[in-house]
Amino acid sequence: MRRPSAVAALSLPGTDGWDFGDYPYGLEPLTMPAPNIAAPDRGGRDGADLDDACLDFLARAKEGFGITPPVDDSRLGQLFWFRWIIGHHVSFVIWRLLADELSRLSSNPKDREAASVAVTEYVRAYCGMLLYTGSCNSAIYNADIRPSMHRLHSTFSGTWAPDYPPVRSLFRGRRLPAVVDSERERLVRQVELSHRIHLGVAAKLVEGGRSLLQQSVAQRDANQPRMWEGIFDCYFLTLRAPTTRQEILAQLLRRNKAIVMDLATNGLYPGSPESRDATSAEMRHPDIVECEEDLTPSLFRVAGLAAGFSASRVAKEMTAS
Repeated sequence: MRRPSAVAALSLPGTDGWDFGDYPYGLEPLTMPAPNIAAPDRGGRDGADLDDACLDFLARAKEGFGITPPVDDSRLGQLFWFRWIIGHHVSFVIWRLLADELSRLSSNPKDREAASVAVTEYVRAYCGMLLYTGSCNSAIYNADIRPSMHRLHSTFSGTWAPDYPPVRSLFRGRRLPAVVDSERERLVRQVELSHRIHLGVAAKLVEGGRSLLQQSVAQRDANQPRMWEGIFDCYFLTLRAPTTRQEILAQLLRRNKAIVMDLATNGLYPGSPESRDATSAEMRHPDIVECEEDLTPSLFRVAGLAAGFSASRVAKEMTAS
């Protein structure tokens, strides 16, 4: 039997008000299966409840969820810490969803078109999460976020992420998956966009333009003990335990709703204009600006696709009156 706190963190979100954490911009742990362990599909009532919650979520795409109390300059540190952790949580789930779709592409030719669309949308949503986690200003990043990684481990690296290896080749552009022809160009653009955003965010936040994660790849000692995945999970409040598909998607919905409410209240670049104005000309390129504007819609689309709805059904539900 799960503890009450775990049950709350795995429950589906409501449709009214903030219900993530104990207060706006509080945190919850993410529970995920161990790497390479499939999440069983419980189906039945749990599957029906997830479908209903997802449809309720999609119905809010036009009207929104309302807003939370706006964050003033004194609370920006808390907001950006929330974004750093929750944005990574959503990324971890997206990587897992991506891995499932890549497997479906190779194992079930009949599903190639739907899987191809989903792969592209998940990469697009990951681009949005790079913008979301990197939306803080350089002062807060360098005073709070960057040192917190270094304090936990001097060579803390994004390469330690347990859920990343199955999608590494996709994001590194080593091999394009067998998507349908109509999605190939769009997918390539989104993968390239993810690289440009990552580099642009690092250039904005980090002196010298290289993130701590990038630097540590070359610095770490290959003879160190293999405890890195556990350290990475600990830092990002991620627990590893048997978890069903419905529980993973409920956690995604909880976070997507919280992010949508945050963006509706505070915008992508809250506080002083410094966090936006410090970006390079490259980060103001039209396709990156378009990705910023698409961040909230992409969260709705990902939720619908992850729940198993077709892209056309998701679009219909998001625009229904």
